[in-house]
Amino acid sequence: MPASAVTIFSQNFDSAPKANNTTNVPGFTVSGAVDLIPNGTAGVLCAGAAGRCLDLVGSPNVGSVTSNPINFQAGRLITVTFDLSGNPRANTPPDIFNFALGFTNPENIAAFTLISGFQGSYGTIGSNITSMGTYTESLVRNRPFVTYALSFVSTGAGSLLLTFGAGGPNDSAGPILDNILVDSAVPEPATWFMLLTGFGMVGLAARRRRGSVAA
Repeated sequence: MPASAVTIFSQNFDSAPKANNTTNVPGFTVSGAVDLIPNGTAGVLCAGAAGRCLDLVGSPNVGSVTSNPINFQAGRLITVTFDLSGNPRANTPPDIFNFALGFTNPENIAAFTLISGFQGSYGTIGSNITSMGTYTESLVRNRPFVTYALSFVSTGAGSLLLTFGAGGPNDSAGPILDNILVDSAVPEPATWFMLLTGFGMVGLAARRRRGSVAA
């Protein structure tokens, strides 16, 4: 990250109370239920083999967590990272993991980049974007932690929402989530040309839409 980066959201679950089938996760709204587990619980290793982490399938409810709104400033490079692994419990099928990045209000996105972890395409640029859609991946049970990272720049200030969830099976052993981090930084000088081009494309698209409505 650039030296100017500041953290605007962080959750590694280490200070969250241990709980099974809980709907209480600091900084998040929970649908269904999840497990907050210490490292080593039932053979599950948290990132760095320490602290606590989040099992996205509770005991026994499939769950998802959506962050409280995370505020960001206009023109900043916003970077989202998290660590994800499969659940190592034996004799169970792969897990389905879902991730979504959304906004509380429509945003004009001038740049969007997948940095690591994500398989295939995800995200977009353009005007009046409320969601980047849902990213889905099948995780084998013994897959080690992988760091997922993406970044974007919005032409205006706003609030983002992060959703992490499981799609089953409902077997009390889901994807393991840890080390969620959102950083904000001034874009590096080398990226400004790309961003200015993106700003121009977003503005042109907005003007075209207004012209179509007027017609």
